[in-house]
Amino acid sequence: MEYSARNGVNILEVDMRSTLNHGRPTTPSFAKSRVHSAMDAAMPSATSPQTAREIWSQLYPVEFDVRSMKHLLDGDNHAMRDDLRHFMATNKLFRPQYDISIHQERELALQRLSAICNAPPHAHATARRFISVRDFETNPLRIFAAHEIAGLADGSMATKMTVQFNLFGGTVLRLGVKGVNYDDAFLSDIDSLRAIGCFGLTELGYGNNAVEMETTAKYDQESRQLVIHTPSIRAQKYWITNSAIHAQFCVVFAQLVDGAGMQQGVHAVLVRIRDHLTMHPANGVVIHDMGHKMGCNGVDNGKLSFFNVSVPAKQALLRKYSRFDEGEHKNGRFVSTVRGTRERFLKVADQLLSGRLCIASMMLGTCKLALTIAVQYAATRLCVSSGAHAGKSEMPILAYQLQRNALAPMAARVVACNVALEYCKRRWAALLVRSDEAKVWREAVVLCCAIKPLVTWTAEE
Repeated sequence: MEYSARNGVNILEVDMRSTLNHGRPTTPSFAKSRVHSAMDAAMPSATSPQTAREIWSQLYPVEFDVRSMKHLLDGDNHAMRDDLRHFMATNKLFRPQYDISIHQERELALQRLSAICNAPPHAHATARRFISVRDFETNPLRIFAAHEIAGLADGSMATKMTVQFNLFGGTVLRLGVKGVNYDDAFLSDIDSLRAIGCFGLTELGYGNNAVEMETTAKYDQESRQLVIHTPSIRAQKYWITNSAIHAQFCVVFAQLVDGAGMQQGVHAVLVRIRDHLTMHPANGVVIHDMGHKMGCNGVDNGKLSFFNVSVPAKQALLRKYSRFDEGEHKNGRFVSTVRGTRERFLKVADQLLSGRLCIASMMLGTCKLALTIAVQYAATRLCVSSGAHAGKSEMPILAYQLQRNALAPMAARVVACNVALEYCKRRWAALLVRSDEAKVWREAVVLCCAIKPLVTWTAEE
């Protein structure tokens, strides 16, 4: 947005003075407006897109502080945002690549994400330079900021980022118990991509009705293992990002069945799906690559099936809210601090809310990029002039009200989405400490569910 503001000044303000008498719009076929007159005087030097930009800047000098506008729209984590922008702009890995195979596209997306995750930290820095799963505990807005800037470069990379850090890493961090389900070393492996994960929620037969999923996790009281099983084709985990090629772990959502055969609702289980050395599927795990898609082919979507895969119940069941009592004098009785199977599902799927903010953030970055390209192009695309140099290609199409009327509403909508998303992110972060209070947390649920489609629809347009 900074470049477009500097060269296509204040496109939010349509120049109504370029309208003729009798309400007819100013076009070359009618008469010259003030804009055309000014352009006539300057156009003799408009021999290239670069000089066209310079002329446009002279005709429409900046009437506001561009840096202040950028600071306002960025909203938070300004130093990290600028650092990540510069990092991607100066790293050859982020240059556009065309006509590459799906295998190359997938590896490129992973390499780009790895470059961000493993960028050398600045001197004396103690945290990851751009993004860490631990940011959910220390600075959750930083997670969203990284997604917005990533959306400027590569949609596939940004999608892999949101699954790795939010859906997979965030779920392990927020639903797991440190020292049982994970340790600091595992979180560091998530940050560095040494441990790549995926999020096994959606099933072929259960999309937005995941609470009715079929995959089961049955507790074997004798072995104290959970047995993960896919009972039908409809129960395949479907369109799972990172699963086809790169993921070694999966947070598998399944209907938990206790030792007495009672169903206790959907819970999250951490399952290794590939050998860490060979990357071959683990015993009982079947992975199918879902192949080419309409877009974002750098994302390796897959479908997963589990055939009686056994995992240690104590370590695998993410146990912040539910567990099996185990010990010398305990019989593996199921214990949960959340009453009701539907309430348990909403708890374990809670990371979907921050996921909506991550997706909205990356799509906001896409919106800004598209708008910047459109304004820059309009300010430099020369068309036939109607003034003193009639017949010459010297008139930027941004000089025409028709072009401004097409761009100004979109610019206004992007700014509005930016402001709305900033509010939603801050409210979600503020309410996070009270996420166990259903009535209070409902506000965050509504905001997250509303802002994602608003931003993504804007990006589509």
